[in-house]
Amino acid sequence: MSDLLQVKNLYTSFNTEDGVVPAVNGISFNLKHGESLGIVGESGCGKSVACLSIMRLIGHPGKVEADEIKLDGTELQALSEKKMRSMRGNDMAFIFQEPMTSLNPVYTIGFQLQEAIQLHQGLNKEQSQHKSIEMLEMVGIPRAEKVFSEYPHSLSGGMRQRAMIAMALSCEPKILFADEPTTALDVTIQAQILELMTDLRQRINTSIIFISHDLGVISEMVDRVIVMYCGIIIEDTDVRTLIKNPRHPYTIGLINSKPRIDVELERLEPISGSVPNPLNMPSGCPYHPRCESAMEICREKLPENHEIKDGHRVCCWLFSELGGKIKS
Repeated sequence: MSDLLQVKNLYTSFNTEDGVVPAVNGISFNLKHGESLGIVGESGCGKSVACLSIMRLIGHPGKVEADEIKLDGTELQALSEKKMRSMRGNDMAFIFQEPMTSLNPVYTIGFQLQEAIQLHQGLNKEQSQHKSIEMLEMVGIPRAEKVFSEYPHSLSGGMRQRAMIAMALSCEPKILFADEPTTALDVTIQAQILELMTDLRQRINTSIIFISHDLGVISEMVDRVIVMYCGIIIEDTDVRTLIKNPRHPYTIGLINSKPRIDVELERLEPISGSVPNPLNMPSGCPYHPRCESAMEICREKLPENHEIKDGHRVCCWLFSELGGKIKS
């Protein structure tokens, strides 16, 4: 598969009254056509900001810089705002975490669906209404014609999220960003939404970037996983390898702190310490104050990404000769 999205050295920061807050600190990754990629990490690690930066949805006082952000060969940073607006919807779509804050409460579901379809696909009112109802049916909403005329507040959380997915997929985008789309839903509805997204991905071959802090959800949804910590990518590999053989101490800590039904544990193993203040980041590797394997070099210098196995990259001195270890 060829690359659909190429991101190289992406930096995003925010100017605040207390100083410049770095949110994304030089991340690089590629996404292939039809591939699903998970981005995981604790709240505030830069997952959502990275994706919003790619879509150029970071406004003032944010600042985004990158060597390269290419979608299907097109450099997004070079596009005018008008051209970028046309690409959002046609080529890229975003499903937000809470649909009630993303859907406009004073317009019907149908109006909001039609608006996107007419804007991006040039269909008339009758054609866009037909496609809107078709999309609502495709995402499993019963009574689609009635829901078309209803307002967001009259729908359940699961139904609103399905409507958001219908809106995001209505123009058949090349890439779909899903920002924790099931967090606010109960377990049963969550499973239905995840199954729906997997099915839709197979049917229309849309690449998906799935943002989550839940490794259990990620393991069921994606082909490859990026683990972020304090704005950097600390591990990048296929999902099976990450779950079965994580290498970065932080990834190991994340997996060990998750409850399991196949192993009886007296207590979970939490990661010690807390995420550092972005205005006062530690020197060297940002994880070293919490890391039981930290060495002197970890306190002095940020490690580079080391490829320890084909397609498995880790940002850790444990896998560098400079760190006194042999690559494995």
